[in-house]
Amino acid sequence: MNHPESSINSDSRLKPDSPKTRGRLVRIAKWLIVVVVTIGLCFAGRSAVSQWNAESQKMRARISEIQVELSFVSDSNAQRQLRSEQNRLERSIPSIQNLRWRWIGFAAVFYGLGLIPPSMVLHQAVGALGDHPRRSTTIAAQLLGHVGKYVPGKAMVIVLRAGALSKDGVRPLTSTVSVFMETFLMMAVGAAVGGVITWWMPVPRWIAGLAAIAAVVASLPTLPPIMKIVAARVTKAEVENVDSRQLTRLFFEGWCWSVLSWLLIGSSFTCLLVAIPSSIPLPPPVQLYAIGTAAICLAMVIGFVSLLPGGAGVRELVLTTVLGVSIGPAHGLLTAIAARIVFIVVECVLALAASIWFRLRSLL
Repeated sequence: MNHPESSINSDSRLKPDSPKTRGRLVRIAKWLIVVVVTIGLCFAGRSAVSQWNAESQKMRARISEIQVELSFVSDSNAQRQLRSEQNRLERSIPSIQNLRWRWIGFAAVFYGLGLIPPSMVLHQAVGALGDHPRRSTTIAAQLLGHVGKYVPGKAMVIVLRAGALSKDGVRPLTSTVSVFMETFLMMAVGAAVGGVITWWMPVPRWIAGLAAIAAVVASLPTLPPIMKIVAARVTKAEVENVDSRQLTRLFFEGWCWSVLSWLLIGSSFTCLLVAIPSSIPLPPPVQLYAIGTAAICLAMVIGFVSLLPGGAGVRELVLTTVLGVSIGPAHGLLTAIAARIVFIVVECVLALAASIWFRLRSLL
């Protein structure tokens, strides 16, 4: 005989909105996010390593050609030129022995530090929209979201950060708008920093002029009234109850934090320029820092606008083009690939640390 109580209990287990079902769906969603992000990171890393190996093989192939040519050339001047080219290429091969690991370590540290200031902007944006998470939660959410860049469309960045901020009661819409405002401000400031530095670089005046115009155009939407309208349009929602004073504070503090972030990222990329072997002398330190900062700013901004996972391919193309004039296209490409690898490793390490921190906090 069937009892009514047992049938009721079995029906409750089958309800899609029961707590057990919701918990199971949440766990499945979390694992799917992990799988998707991992696949994106693997593709980005494999692409960078493949580019690195391809460039190394080109140099080794040319060295082999020179060795064959030397056996057929009798002219002493021609032999001297060939041996000079051979030595230059051998010094430029990005092998383990040739890399300056100390500078790669500096690059990793500077890049990790450069990822912290944007979390201050995100915290200020969330506060301007009426929610008040702990600063530590915002920092961890910001770091966790970086691995979402390697998923097509970049929407995973919002999913990861919104999920982390929800642990302190931040509403999904507030998280979405805040992440957009922080990202938009960061990219706008990056375009401005890259444009201003490019104006003082030894490039044709028309390029410098276009860079300066781009810096101004990119800065205008970060003004508080325009930022509020743009955020509402992009998220297709009304951004209500925004404290104008908080939004003004976000504008000024956001610019300061974002400039600091780009300067640290520029320091990281400059360290990589020094770490990668070069066949030609590098510019003086101050000029090299300006070139490296402008190049990485423009490359990361254009890569973001492309909406490709991590700006794959686009970032390397921009860096090779900008750096080709000052340090040579081969060195520029190798540094761009090295930056891709180092940045992915640092982002993964910091995201893992943030994830562990959330897990430990939930156990306390």
